[in-house]
Amino acid sequence: MKRALLAAAFLISAQGAAAQNLVTNGDFSLGNVGFTSDYVYSPVTNNGGAEYTVRTDPFPWNPNFVSVTDHTTGTGFMMVGNGSPTAGEVVWQSTPITIDAATNYFFEAYVMNVCCNANYGGGNSSPVLTFSVSLDGGPANDLQTLTIPLTPAGVWYGLSTSFNSGGATSATLSLINANTELAGNDFALDDVFLGTQSSVVPEPATWAMMLVGFGGIGFQMRRKRAVLARAA
Repeated sequence: MKRALLAAAFLISAQGAAAQNLVTNGDFSLGNVGFTSDYVYSPVTNNGGAEYTVRTDPFPWNPNFVSVTDHTTGTGFMMVGNGSPTAGEVVWQSTPITIDAATNYFFEAYVMNVCCNANYGGGNSSPVLTFSVSLDGGPANDLQTLTIPLTPAGVWYGLSTSFNSGGATSATLSLINANTELAGNDFALDDVFLGTQSSVVPEPATWAMMLVGFGGIGFQMRRKRAVLARAA
């Protein structure tokens, strides 16, 4: 039983470790490189409008935003954006990525709502992002539109979707604004991922379910051995 649990833990850990990220600077550890955006880069402070920065904390870039750490390590960089009311603006877009034809790919990212802290008393709206992919430089294909919960602010949510590359050998990934509200729509983005398998590791609740399942397997094995012993 113990060996079965250890083997299962190793298998899942190995799968997570083997998930190669094809996105350049998907965790923003290199700063403001490896991607483009329709938003204006404003590294020091948010002057209003559709702007973004790459930093370790949304606060005090915008004094109304919550103070939180990145998703990757808790000490690294994330992309922080002050939202736009214009649907269709590109929040984040990758450089062209070389892919294999006729292959299933996972497109993932972690996003949080960063508006707002207790000092803010204005209006608010949820970040709404569309996952999109362009294959071989062709038109963008919208895969999925997802809304980040408004409350509580400062919580990372994993978003994911998948696509088949068909005959394509190049992909450009985009996260596109789908919110038309003026207030709110403020977000942080981290760990953008593209690969042939998911980078997501089991959450604690998933581990608990797995342990229950392995416990059931162990019980059945012990019961089978007991029956065989009596038969002998």
